[in-house]
Amino acid sequence: MACYTPAVPRESGRETLRVAVLGDSRDAAEWTEALSHRAFDVVRVDGVSDLRKSGAAHVLLFVGPDETARIAAEMAEGGELPPATLVVGQRDEVHPHTRLIKALVGAKAQWEGTFDAIVDPVALLDPAGTIVRANLGLAHVLSRPIQGIVDTHYAQLLGPPAPHSPDPIAASLGDGAPRTEEARYANLPGVQQVTASPFRDGRGESRGVVVILKDMSEVKEQQERLLQAARLADIGQLAAGVAHEINTPLASIALRAESLLRSASDPRLQEIDSFKNFGRYLKTIDEEIFRCKKIISALLEFSRVRKPEVRDTDLNGLAEKASDLVGHQMRLKQVALELRLETDLPRIPADDGQLRQAIIALLMNALDATSGGGKVEVSTRREGDSAVSLTVADDGPGISPEHLSKIFSPFFTTKPVGQGTGLGLAICHGIVTAHGGEIRVESEPGRGARFSLVLPAAPAGLGAPR
Repeated sequence: MACYTPAVPRESGRETLRVAVLGDSRDAAEWTEALSHRAFDVVRVDGVSDLRKSGAAHVLLFVGPDETARIAAEMAEGGELPPATLVVGQRDEVHPHTRLIKALVGAKAQWEGTFDAIVDPVALLDPAGTIVRANLGLAHVLSRPIQGIVDTHYAQLLGPPAPHSPDPIAASLGDGAPRTEEARYANLPGVQQVTASPFRDGRGESRGVVVILKDMSEVKEQQERLLQAARLADIGQLAAGVAHEINTPLASIALRAESLLRSASDPRLQEIDSFKNFGRYLKTIDEEIFRCKKIISALLEFSRVRKPEVRDTDLNGLAEKASDLVGHQMRLKQVALELRLETDLPRIPADDGQLRQAIIALLMNALDATSGGGKVEVSTRREGDSAVSLTVADDGPGISPEHLSKIFSPFFTTKPVGQGTGLGLAICHGIVTAHGGEIRVESEPGRGARFSLVLPAAPAGLGAPR
C-alpha cells in the first residue's frame, strides 16, 4: 500500500471546500461518508474526464496497484488538474489512512457532541474576540444558527454591556487573566454569570478565551425569595409579640364593656333618649372585642413554635379555625368564602397546628388566585372507610400544564418577586406527607384549581385523648 500527495490545498477561510472522490473501493466509500456534512462538498466522479468538470479544489483517488499507471496516464493528458491525493491499496482491505481518518472523524464528532450537549452557552474566542467555535446553547439563547455566530465578534452578538456592568470577556482578552463575574449584555436576558478562561499553546502564547455564560435570573429570584421568607419569619415573630401586647388592652376593654353593658340595663338610663341605643352599641363593642381576641388567639397559635403533637383531631374544626383566620382578608378582597363540611366526619391523627398551617397555605393561595367577586370553597368528606379529605377550590385562572409538575418545588412560584416565596405549597406538601397523606391537584387553565388533602382517619376506638 502507498499514499502519494502531490499538493495539499488550503481551506480558504471557512468557505466550503469541494472534494472529488474517484474510485469504487471500500476506502472511497468510507472517505465519502466521513467528509460529508462537514466543511466539505463531496462529489463522487466516475473517471478523469468527469473529474475535470467537477470544479473540485482537491481530488481523492482510490485505486488498486494495477490501476496506478493507467490513472496517472489519464491525469497527465489534456490539461491541468487540481491537487490530488492518490491512495493505493487493495479493494478488499481498508487502507491505514482510512482507519486514521475514521478515528479522527469519530473523535471530532464525539468532541462536538459533548460540546453541544452542554446546556449553558459556550464559545471559543480568538485573541481578537472573534468566535471560532460555539455550541448549540449559545445559538439557542441568541436565536441564531451556528453559521451566523462563527467568525463574528462576540460584542456584535452579545451587544454592549449594560451601564455600570463590567465586561469580563474584554478584560480577560486584554490581560490574559481568568475571571468569573456577573454582567449584563444588551442581547442576552437577565443577569449572566460570565466565566472567561484564557487558553495558551505549548509555547505559552495566547490562543484566545473560552467563555461560558449562565443565566442567573432564576437564582437571583430564589435568593430574593429566601430573603423574603426570612423577612416573613421575622414579621411572624413580631406579629406574635404585638398580638400579646394587644391582648392586654383588649381584655381591659372587654371587662369595661361588660360592666357598662350591665349598667345599661338600668331602667333609669333607658328612660333617657340619648341612652336608648346604649345597650345595643355596647353589645356590638363586646362582640367585636371577642372577635378580635379570637383572631389574635388564632394568630398566636399559628406563629407558636412547638414540637409536633399528634392527637385525635377534628378536621372540620381545623377548617373552621383556618377560615376564621383568613376570613377578614377574603372580605377585604370581596371574595366569598363558603364552607361545605360533611357531618359525622371521622377524626384524624394529626398535629392540629401543623395541619392548620397547611390549610391556611391553601386558602391564601386560593385567595391570591381569585379576583374580586370570586369564590373560594372549603369542603370535607369521607374517602372510603379509612381516609378523609379537605378540598380548597377557587374559580381563578387555573394552573398551566407546564407548571403543574413544579408547584410543590421549594421557591417555585408564578407570582412576581416580592409577592410570593414559593414556600407555601412546598411546606404544605411536607406536612401532609409527614401525616401519611397526599395532596391531589386538579386544574385547567381558565377553570380554577382544586387542592385536596387526603389524610388517614383514626381507627375507630383508638383515638388519642381529645
